[in-house]
Amino acid sequence: MQTLSTKENIKQIGRFLRRFRGVIILIVVFGIAVSLTESVGVTLVIPLLEGVGGAGSIPLPFPFNQISPYFSEMGLKQRIQVVAILMVIIIALKSFLTYVGNLLINRLHQSSIKYYRMLCFGQLIRLKMGYFNAQRLGNIQSLIVTSADYVGALICSSANIITKVFTIIFLLVMLFLLSWKMTFVAILLVGISSLALKYLSRRSTIAGKASDIAVQNINSTLLDVLTGMKIIHLFNREKDMISKFDGDAEKYRETLFNLYKTRDLAKPLFEFTGVASLALVMIVGSFVLESYGNASLGILLIFLFIFFRIMPLAISFNVMRVSIAGQWPFLTRIHEFIRQKDKLYINNGVRLFSNLKSCIEMRRVNFSYNTNEAIVLDDISCFIPKGLKVGIVGPSGGGKSTIVELLLRFYDPQKGQILIDGIDLRKFDINSWRNYIGVVSQDTFLFNDTVWANIAFAKPEASKAEIEKAVRRAHAYDFIKELPEKYDTILGERGIRLSGGQKQRIAIARAILTEPEILIFDEATSALDTESEQIVQEALDEIARGKTVITIAHRLSTVYDSDIILVLVSGKIIQQGTHKELLQQGGLYNRLVQMQKMEAEDKECVSA
Repeated sequence: MQTLSTKENIKQIGRFLRRFRGVIILIVVFGIAVSLTESVGVTLVIPLLEGVGGAGSIPLPFPFNQISPYFSEMGLKQRIQVVAILMVIIIALKSFLTYVGNLLINRLHQSSIKYYRMLCFGQLIRLKMGYFNAQRLGNIQSLIVTSADYVGALICSSANIITKVFTIIFLLVMLFLLSWKMTFVAILLVGISSLALKYLSRRSTIAGKASDIAVQNINSTLLDVLTGMKIIHLFNREKDMISKFDGDAEKYRETLFNLYKTRDLAKPLFEFTGVASLALVMIVGSFVLESYGNASLGILLIFLFIFFRIMPLAISFNVMRVSIAGQWPFLTRIHEFIRQKDKLYINNGVRLFSNLKSCIEMRRVNFSYNTNEAIVLDDISCFIPKGLKVGIVGPSGGGKSTIVELLLRFYDPQKGQILIDGIDLRKFDINSWRNYIGVVSQDTFLFNDTVWANIAFAKPEASKAEIEKAVRRAHAYDFIKELPEKYDTILGERGIRLSGGQKQRIAIARAILTEPEILIFDEATSALDTESEQIVQEALDEIARGKTVITIAHRLSTVYDSDIILVLVSGKIIQQGTHKELLQQGGLYNRLVQMQKMEAEDKECVSA
């Protein structure tokens, strides 16, 4: 994947800033206000330094010379008291403005995390299924959760810089008015010392990239363990997984340590270079201000006082820049993810599907999941007339489930067409097409939610009567009423609290809730025991009456009554016809039937 340039990254983040421009404008306004109070505050030192180094007022340039007249009639005691009171007022105002500004920055911080998290999540939902075939789910999880947090920190750091930049500018203007020569020297020295920033930023960026990869790995391992816990225990691989996770955690610790080590080096480095610059400014000032005579010490002290106020701001500014460099790779990764729309989205049609009038046709369809991989479907052509039951059988890996995925438009064929009443499926609106299809698969997925929520997922606005009708038709009513909380029972992760047959019946109720016109049963009973299979098969037979049905089966007994049976081997249809016709033809179908009969007889003998 090509890495985004800095210019493109800034362009992308500009879109975010435009979205929250109201908050950003307020942050800038309060940043300027805080900077002004800081600038006014430092001038309070002037009345206290009057007369230092000799009698009379210090010959200050405009506008500094406008301050002394207000204090000229005051004695030293009164002057100190007034300055103290003004100092409290100014600091109180600055503290209030800083507090409000921080609230705005925190709001922008949290809003940016949500914005980028939802941007990634929205992209994730719309991606082609093929994208997930080449990705580790932990990497995607890391992108949405961790990367968004780092980008939020980057936005927060950038917003905090605003106040510091304005304050530094205002104070530099004051220094320039006091002595442009000393200011020039100070800027030159600070600029030279900031050359280290380039080195630290580069190291921070490298550490940030390594940290991004490490956090992806740790999330991926964690997700693998959570989803494969039974397999881990079954094969006694607990120690191996602990060791693997420990390695990932150690790598993350190491990369994060390097990231923070670079960031933490910035502050002491810039403090040292700042103090060294200050010392040189003092030395230069001793020559530059020589012409002021006895008053030179007072001017130098005012200059140094303001310079001292700039130093922590400049250090903090540079530390934030180093931190931003470390957070930048996370922003780049998010922007690379969300800019892939054209390649990874399924192109939606505009034509609304209303009902099937005649048939579904696959015409010379070729398909492979990835460009460099073997062809899964090779020149497939078949008719599925409306209202008929079609069975698809064949060895594993022949492409049976792939046909279902193409019909559902999880993928599009690279060659050929899928026609609905003679119209290319790609011309139909995907949602309107899928609304007319009900799917029950072998790998039933149930959410960690209530029975009601899992069934109503297909139609959230469904009434109680509609839910109960679907439940009864799916033969699920009897076991649901025995659950502790009935419809309000939480099913656990992937429906772990239910048996395989119960999960299938919940899935059937969900599939038929919308009264679909086309039903697809993808190995719907292959993983069930005999008793559960019989119950589920009865439910499937009942809901299939009068529908267009496509059944993918490993157990051939489930397709004996199909109007058409397609035998699929290595992506090609090698036989088609009714059960009786295929038996008469001989070939693979006949052999599969005989093999399954022998298996059934062997099981009967064993049980006897």
